[in-house]
Amino acid sequence: MKIRAVVTINNSNFDAWLTFYESYAEDRLKYVKDETVKKMNEHQAEVSFEILDMEGLTELSASEKILEAEEALGVETKIIS
Repeated sequence: MKIRAVVTINNSNFDAWLTFYESYAEDRLKYVKDETVKKMNEHQAEVSFEILDMEGLTELSASEKILEAEEALGVETKIIS
């Protein structure tokens, strides 16, 4: 399943979010492929990827470490396709 999402970073900026996002890239690549990140502006990014393992990706995304970092950065994710 191919996913495209817009990530809004309310409490920080794209560079800080990207550093966080890249910090768990190795884990994410167990569950997705063909991932791309595009900077839209200082507070938004577009992310796209193909999901290989929805259950694994859901579990990773729900981890305490990721949820805490997303809350601190003010991350909101909206699936657009």
